Amino acid sequence: MRTPVRFAAVALAFGAGAAFAQPAGPQGLGEVMVTANRMGAPYAQQDRPVVGLRRTADAAVMSLTITSDTREAEVRRREIYTVLLAAMDQAAESGFEIVSGAFRLEPVTRANYESLPLQPAGRVDTTQVRVLVKTRLAGTAAETETRLRRFIGSLRGSGRATAEYGGLWTLTVVHPDQYRDAIVSLVAEDAKHNAALFGPDFTVSISGIDGQVAWSQISSTEVFLYIPYRYTIVPKQ
Repeated sequence: MRTPVRFAAVALAFGAGAAFAQPAGPQGLGEVMVTANRMGAPYAQQDRPVVGLRRTADAAVMSLTITSDTREAEVRRREIYTVLLAAMDQAAESGFEIVSGAFRLEPVTRANYESLPLQPAGRVDTTQVRVLVKTRLAGTAAETETRLRRFIGSLRGSGRATAEYGGLWTLTVVHPDQYRDAIVSLVAEDAKHNAALFGPDFTVSISGIDGQVAWSQISSTEVFLYIPYRYTIVPKQ
């Protein structure tokens, strides 16, 4: 069993805020971006407690933007999709994956790639699509970032369409709700330990343990999974 993590607030490597998991059918929430934010979710709590589960993230993602400024709209669209399809094929051969989403990540496939929104790119007759390139964490954080940048840099354009990486890479966690029991066990262990320090006449009153699983980034490769619980040490009745 992993030991509970007890520490003061840590500056997140990429300024990520906490995000909160909600049930999403029998398969749980699925894979999410650590930088995703659910501040507007019902009962979301922003304060992170000191006991939770620290673990290495499951993967890393970096933004990939494909842009074309060909004058004809249909040609722009065709050029962008040509680059995207080639990127998907190259990713499959190289141990990467093309995914999309701002919170829950979904694979981009030949069955759904045309449903991705094509957006104006800030100039007249210019269109772009934004996706993410995902890779497993291997080696150091710097090595993971280098692999992502090299992969995106190796993608070829089509016509006037080009592929570029943008922004910092971030981490992902697969099915964060699967760690609920482990987190609750850590909280229970910590609560019992602290109550015992006050002697046999004291116990604990715990609230919030039924809250949503939340996460934050605490190092370049690790995440902290927790439930926004609170407990109070009180005399036994």
